Amino acid sequence: MGNSMSDNREQAARLTAQECSGIDQILSHYPVASGAAIDLLKMIQHEHGWVSDQHLRALAEYTHIPIAELESVATFYNLIFRKPVGNNVLHPCNGVSCLLMGYRQVHQTLTQTLGIVDGETTQDNAFTLIPLPCLGACDKAPVVLINDQLHEKVRPDQIDTIIHAVSRKAQPQ
Repeated sequence: MGNSMSDNREQAARLTAQECSGIDQILSHYPVASGAAIDLLKMIQHEHGWVSDQHLRALAEYTHIPIAELESVATFYNLIFRKPVGNNVLHPCNGVSCLLMGYRQVHQTLTQTLGIVDGETTQDNAFTLIPLPCLGACDKAPVVLINDQLHEKVRPDQIDTIIHAVSRKAQPQ
């Protein structure tokens, strides 16, 4: 039993002072800590690129939100990554409108251009491909969300240009 408490303190200690401050700031806006779960997970992901089991345990320990609750939110919300992703995450929308307006051709071009399939990351860690069921931009279909930028009415012949622009933007100046 003594080891368990020591392990819990060790997990909580893995949060940086900056992360603890950010968590406290987020929690100050919620009457119940569990209501902040998505925002807390997004903050951890922003800091680390994804949410590891270690991060999840540390967050649960620090906030007193049950780990099962955090895990259920993290696995339900498809923009929380539970495994490492590349520097740029591409989310082609495969909702009905996008399917009707050319998703299959866009997706095929993405997989051929990047040399990966859904859920994979390129060898240089530059791109991860994760289709999403709906991005809520049906009138602009097909769409691809790359990081925080939505590309609208994407055509297969635009993929090389989009990938090149994203790669160039990610390079340090």
